[in-house]
Amino acid sequence: MNPSGLAVSLTVFAMLIAGCSRDGPEPDPDNNDDIPDDTETSEHHRFAVEVVTDGLEHPWAMVFLPDDETILVTERPGRLSRVNLGNGERVDIDGAPSTTAVGQGGMLDVALHPAFEENGWIYLTYAGADEAGNAYATHLGRGRLVADALEDFEVLHVATPFLGGGQHFGSRIAFDAEGHVYFTVGDRGDRDRAQNLSDHMGTTMRLTADGEIPDDNPFVDDEEALPAIYSYGHRNTQGMTVHPRTGRIWQHDHGPSGGDEINLPEAGGNFGWPLTSYGVEYGTGLPIGPDPHDHEGTIPPIYHWEESFAPSGMTFYEGDAFSDWQGSLFVGALALEHLARLTVDGEEIIGEERLLEGRGWRVRDVKEGPDGFLYLLVDAGQAPMVRLVPVE
Repeated sequence: MNPSGLAVSLTVFAMLIAGCSRDGPEPDPDNNDDIPDDTETSEHHRFAVEVVTDGLEHPWAMVFLPDDETILVTERPGRLSRVNLGNGERVDIDGAPSTTAVGQGGMLDVALHPAFEENGWIYLTYAGADEAGNAYATHLGRGRLVADALEDFEVLHVATPFLGGGQHFGSRIAFDAEGHVYFTVGDRGDRDRAQNLSDHMGTTMRLTADGEIPDDNPFVDDEEALPAIYSYGHRNTQGMTVHPRTGRIWQHDHGPSGGDEINLPEAGGNFGWPLTSYGVEYGTGLPIGPDPHDHEGTIPPIYHWEESFAPSGMTFYEGDAFSDWQGSLFVGALALEHLARLTVDGEEIIGEERLLEGRGWRVRDVKEGPDGFLYLLVDAGQAPMVRLVPVE
């Protein structure tokens, strides 16, 4: 399906698919009967849901460009494109790396270098195959965005070893205030590797922006550990963001059956998988180790879900469009098919609200736009990018 010519509400979009249309008066803010059908009322705000573009194939991540008019979007089969926020038009970006779309792997996260306006660097994580083509690893690479192409693309780091299967590639990217780049990789379906510091599975890695090992990484002097590792004991981290006020990195991690969690990574920290988890074994329901808060030598989560939430994407909201959401943490839910708004007090989560329930949307990523609206990617073979816009 071609991208939408104009951003429209999902209700109108559904009618166009059905071959019909409807015109109506502008909504009257004092009359609930005049509010467009595709609106929701949350605890603090009423909002409309608008389609920015549609027909995306398993979109995975997005990042806004500094022109405030366009956004880069990755699609898991291997595409990187630029989307116009005003009319939804998409342009493919040439020069993206060759990826392997196997299972959960493919083109994954995208991020801008902190000095992007000066150097043009775009960072990507993606699954790539070995020379034989039958084993795969999460890669971190970068290229310079010049017009509609990536130039000078280079691989910065590969999460070794290459393994078969299509599970738990991660992956998200974040930069700290000093310009270090962090990226995550899952345990690749082999849980015990998350406790093995001699490979990269189940870890968060920390590098310089050029892909070098920082001198102050926690394991640089440990001959039995890989020096890129920053923290370990993660199962499959698919959400990572930087707190806009404190600069601290926040993550979430997929549990097994239940036990999805939010963590605050620490240098050298062991986050417990698979020694301990709030989740249980698939099928049997048997516990996985003791309660994380009772397990010595590992760092417990600051928050967890008992049911299988399946988190993906996360962002703090600081905009003015939804003033009562300022400071909230938004997390996409794949399995539970909604957008979660978490109320944050310092480094504690004290409340949770579910938005967009009942739509059947696996929310893959969420970001605050330059206009203060919230933008979401839905995970499906023919999927939209949508935004939440306040309705007063």
